Amino acid sequence: MGLCEKISWSTTVEDIAPETPGQACCCCCCSICWFILIILMIPAGFIEVTRLNFGLAKNGVSGVVDMESPMSEGRYYLGFWSAAILFPNTLQTIEFSEEKPEDGVQHLSVLRGRDRDGKRIYLDVSVQYLLSKNKVGAIYQDMLTFYEDIYISELRDELSKACNYFAIADAWENYTNVVSIMQSACETALTRYHATCWGLQLWGIRLESKYESALIRTQVRKQAQRTEQNRKLHTVVRAQTEVLLASYRRNKTVIEAQGEADRYLIEEEAKARAEKKWMDAQAEALEIVKNTVKIKNETEMNAEQLIKYQKLVMLSNKSDTNFIVKGISSLDVSTAREIKQLAQGSLSGSDSLAVGEK
Repeated sequence: MGLCEKISWSTTVEDIAPETPGQACCCCCCSICWFILIILMIPAGFIEVTRLNFGLAKNGVSGVVDMESPMSEGRYYLGFWSAAILFPNTLQTIEFSEEKPEDGVQHLSVLRGRDRDGKRIYLDVSVQYLLSKNKVGAIYQDMLTFYEDIYISELRDELSKACNYFAIADAWENYTNVVSIMQSACETALTRYHATCWGLQLWGIRLESKYESALIRTQVRKQAQRTEQNRKLHTVVRAQTEVLLASYRRNKTVIEAQGEADRYLIEEEAKARAEKKWMDAQAEALEIVKNTVKIKNETEMNAEQLIKYQKLVMLSNKSDTNFIVKGISSLDVSTAREIKQLAQGSLSGSDSLAVGEK
């Protein structure tokens, strides 16, 4: 042991340096090879996990998988001997249908089962599931990377059993309840294997031909019955509406007649009041004239003179009227002048009475 230490510490560069051209060429080639290997191995040791995946680190030499530390999106240096096992972190779809699904979805056969009455039914079902980052280690431990095949098998089994809990007629009459039963079965199947049932769509239902024809006839009869019931209800509502309209029209006629009667009474009452006030005004005016206009400032006018005065006042308001004087064979100049003045309203009260006496 001491000899080795002595030899190692006494070794110099001249002792290991190539002495011949052949040794120098060999040493240079080895250095270049090691340099190339290092350049290639360092980038090869980086592992990328995309934003659409989770990852588990796997040792390529021993085959050991680190299931305790799932990797999220990013780049990791694990060494050139390591790799990453990827699991999707987006919604994944499993579809049971005869129709060809979209890209990335397995083409599976239609889901077969029997309803509560024992009828054979065929269902078109789509299921969406999610994987959790914290559960990918358990998924790999239990199922490796064949988890979707196990999900398909479990879903087919649980959904077929769920068909026994409803009659096929409920798919038309109580669709929400049927989907709820199927959703519960989906959650039971996937939760057991560390996945989440995100959604389920039941979008196709078929029966054997004889059952389907009978079911269609039954549904058609029920729809016809509901149609007749609605038509009857429509007739009743329309009749009630007509009764209400007739009542409204009758009330309208009564209200209009009452309004017309009230209007007539108001108008006639207003006219009567106006005539009364007009007659009262005339009587008051005559009283004023009787007390004011006196013959020779002493004698009040009698009834006959008061009537003549009213006639003269009326004539004085008609200045453009032509007069015909009756009972006068010859009209002198003074009398004609007075009549003209009377017509123009420029004749005094006493003179007017004098002309009236002529």
